[in-house]
Amino acid sequence: MPYTQVNNLDFADIKTALKEYMRDQTDFTDYDFEGSAISNLLDVLAYNTYYTAFNTNMVVNELFLDSASLRDNVVSLAKQLGYSPKSVTAPKAAIDLDISFGGTAPAAVTIKAGSGFVTNFDGSLYRFILKEDNKVSVANGVASFTDIEVYEGSFINTATEVSSDSSQKFKISNSGVDTNTINIKVYESSSSTVFTEFKSASNILDISADDSVYFINESEDEDYEVFFGDGILGKALVPGQVVQMSYIITNGPTTNGAKTFTFNGLMEDENGTSITVPFSVSNISTSSIASGGADIESIDKIKYNAPKLYGSQNRAVTTNDYKAIVRNLYPAVSDIIVFGGEDQEPPAYGKVFLSVKPTEAAALSAFTKNQLKNDLKKYSVASIRPEIVDPSILHLELSSDIYYNGVKTNLLPTEIVSKVSTAVTDYLKTSGTEKFNGKFRYSKFISVIDNADRAINSNDTDITMRKDFIAQINSSSYYEVCYQNPFKKDCDNPVVSSTGITTFEFPNYTSYLEDRDGKLILYRLDSITNEKILLDDSVGIVDYDKGEIMITDFTILKGTFSDNRIELRVKPANKDIEVKREAYLDVDVSKSKFVAYKEE
Repeated sequence: MPYTQVNNLDFADIKTALKEYMRDQTDFTDYDFEGSAISNLLDVLAYNTYYTAFNTNMVVNELFLDSASLRDNVVSLAKQLGYSPKSVTAPKAAIDLDISFGGTAPAAVTIKAGSGFVTNFDGSLYRFILKEDNKVSVANGVASFTDIEVYEGSFINTATEVSSDSSQKFKISNSGVDTNTINIKVYESSSSTVFTEFKSASNILDISADDSVYFINESEDEDYEVFFGDGILGKALVPGQVVQMSYIITNGPTTNGAKTFTFNGLMEDENGTSITVPFSVSNISTSSIASGGADIESIDKIKYNAPKLYGSQNRAVTTNDYKAIVRNLYPAVSDIIVFGGEDQEPPAYGKVFLSVKPTEAAALSAFTKNQLKNDLKKYSVASIRPEIVDPSILHLELSSDIYYNGVKTNLLPTEIVSKVSTAVTDYLKTSGTEKFNGKFRYSKFISVIDNADRAINSNDTDITMRKDFIAQINSSSYYEVCYQNPFKKDCDNPVVSSTGITTFEFPNYTSYLEDRDGKLILYRLDSITNEKILLDDSVGIVDYDKGEIMITDFTILKGTFSDNRIELRVKPANKDIEVKREAYLDVDVSKSKFVAYKEE
């Protein structure tokens, strides 16, 4: 019997191959394969072959991490690399407050887990709660709480008795659980008050038979399963013990940036009794605004992160090792750059520097940086000290005049501007411009504007570089603002401009900065004529070639904005902009200006 090789999964090709095979058989020499009933049978055979081949191809694709498309399969393949995909992460804030008692005060005050604070953010109310009890002593009638860690979400607490099944798993079916907030206590029995706290384990090499650890895996439909050791890797549970598990259900990144909170907690005294004596809450302040919230790790991110973390082998040696480990420790990362101390100016040997750009913020909070730095020590080579530095964000603001043919479109100028803004935003999402080591290519950018609508004839686009810095209030500080790109030299017009500043030397005026012949000057505006009035002809130096501004010789009392931030703008010498090391390139579309002009 002749062999027919089928090289194509297309239905028509499969049917053609079957016909050729049948024609070679002496029993079917006189058949009309197009007009006889056997054509229907060939259709059935071809369809069956086609469906079988298609399903086989899909199944084979799901066997490999690169080609798998179903989340359950991607998660399973990542597990084989020792990678646990990240759950949704709750935003975390740190809060200080005082609780004062007017009458007889308790000896100590405990704010209970599952209670805490309320914030009004973007027009909606959200709860920020403690995942563990927080207890302080009362001194002079006041209980002072410092750096209380609170998480956005709802507190869940369950208790399950251990069965005789040695492979028992404890399923978490609640959607939106932050696995980082899981807290597990194992009691000896349902009536016992003695418990052992179990910790999450990720590296089996550090686990002995007596370690009180648990493991967690993502199961089907984004649910999670918690299981314990077998007596060899981790302590095994005993039937009759009770597993008490608490965790937080969160909305993810929704409340990143929340910073104003109202106390709404439950309190107990030193005896565990609810406090009923009169009290007042005061001095509520946010030492670290809400940050770090992130959605559940997507399929694409799992495919990207799993091989890289596997390649790091739980040690931080190369820059890629650090990147993979940081993304694993802190999921809410937009971009990260790592560079050795030898690349610093001046060199800092024996150190490795990391700069992390969070998804919804300009920089990590001090609280998060300290926590991340301590976590990295477990992976770093003994002689290397990791240091975390804030990103130095270089904002680009655009001013674009857009000219379009009114004959080719009925769109209004505002509608043309809207289409341009959308096109620019979409381009920035995929261009690789907004990142560390980012590069802004002027010619490509203006082509995006031109191609936003077929009626657009041309555009005239200018670029302004902006750096924001926080003023050190009431301090005669030295500021060095580096743009990493040379400035334009203009003998007739200033290149540098700033937002308003209140200084110690001229407290009655709002002052501004600009350059004159390489010097930084301070001026104010006349209240009637709006003319510039010189206040100080030398408060710093401008290095046009290096792209640096040095500010000296005056004391700032107040910045432009509530956080004392000051915006410092310059005109670049070149239209192509690029950054390196800890500098992060950002195109600020919200502060860019697009104006459309109709041409006949």
